[in-house]
Formats: sequence, C-alpha cells, structure tokens
Amino acid sequence: MTFNRIIIIIALVLLGSCGDDRDTGSPSNLPVASLPGVYSGVFPCEGCPGIPTTLWLRSDGRFFIEQRYPTVDERRSMNTRSLGNWSWAVDERTVTLKGAGPMRRFVRPDADTLIMQTDSDLEHRLVRDDSAPGFSATINMVGMMRMRDGNAWFKECLTGFEVPVNKAGDFAQFRHQYRSAGGRGKAVAVELGGRFSWARDGAPESLTIERLVTVKAEGAC
Repeated sequence: MTFNRIIIIIALVLLGSCGDDRDTGSPSNLPVASLPGVYSGVFPCEGCPGIPTTLWLRSDGRFFIEQRYPTVDERRSMNTRSLGNWSWAVDERTVTLKGAGPMRRFVRPDADTLIMQTDSDLEHRLVRDDSAPGFSATINMVGMMRMRDGNAWFKECLTGFEVPVNKAGDFAQFRHQYRSAGGRGKAVAVELGGRFSWARDGAPESLTIERLVTVKAEGAC
C-alpha cells in the first residue's frame, strides 16, 4: 500500500469520527430531562400580524400555554390559556400536549426549539426563552373541591394538581354555594377561573378563585 493511500484512509476515518460527534446533538440523543422550560414565539396568522405564544413545559409532565390574539377588523383581541400534560415520543422525536383544547404536537429539531406540526405551509416555531416570567395568569379550570374546618382544597381534573385554596377572591361565594350544594366535607365539582401561586421549587402552593362559575354536588374528574 502506497504512502498516499494510507494518508487518504486516515483522513476518511477522521472525517467519519467528526460526523459522529456532530450527531450527538440530534433530537434522538437529546435527553428528555432537557425539555422542560419556557418557549416563546409568534405563530403566523392569516390576516393578522401574528399570535404571540408562550409554552411552559414543567419537569413534572404538566404544561401551560398562553396565546394572545390581536385585534383584527371587528374581532377584539383575546388571550387564551390552557393547561394539561405533555409527553415525549423518542421514536417520533415529538412532544405532545394533551389538555382541554386541541391536541398539539411539536417536533424538536434541537435542544432549544420546538416546531408545531400543522397543515399550514408556514412554520410555527417556539424558542427557549429563559427571560420569560413564570405562569401567574388566570386560567379556566374544572376540578373537585372540598372543605373542612373552614379551609378548602382544589384538585384540577386534567393535571391532578391539588392545592389549598386562598381565602381571597371569590372564596366567600364558593363557600356559600358549597353549603347550598350540601358538601359538608365531601368533594363537589367546580368550574372556575383561578390563579396558581408557586413555591420556589415550582410546586403549586395555593389557588386563588378569581371567578367562580359553577358548583355541583354531583360530578367527578
């Protein structure tokens, strides 16, 4: 074997090794533990400047998503918020969100990017945003609530979050309807607009009822 041929073989081996190193950053090799965080971006919108979207993927498998629809013609601006559970499919390299709204699925091309799969030709991209604040907005929820010794606890149906209820907001109205529904220490079904407060470790610490919708003696998650 000539000296030149030996040099060529060595060069090819080195190039192959470099290619392997680059592949370690591919979605299939990204650990699921690196997914949680806040992602934000502006989704395209026909006839409007775009829909600012923020997605919080929590390390406990829950998510919050907020979208802000701008004013267009006679349609007023509107903020939508929902919560639910997310899962990571290793083989498909996708993140799936399941909540009260439509199921959403995102491809993860790299560690800091999520692209929502849609029928549109326009890209729906979210990028990791470490500067975004935590989720503190009021969100519509359905759950079970019970009272004992003047205190109340709420369990959200989709995520299973269970937290004590703050006595501010519409708590007094809930307490009145709870008694009318004959709760007496038992759980009742509720629909409300509520706002979580969070502990430093990210655990839900309490819930404030901003808007009470219904209290029903019958019902379950």
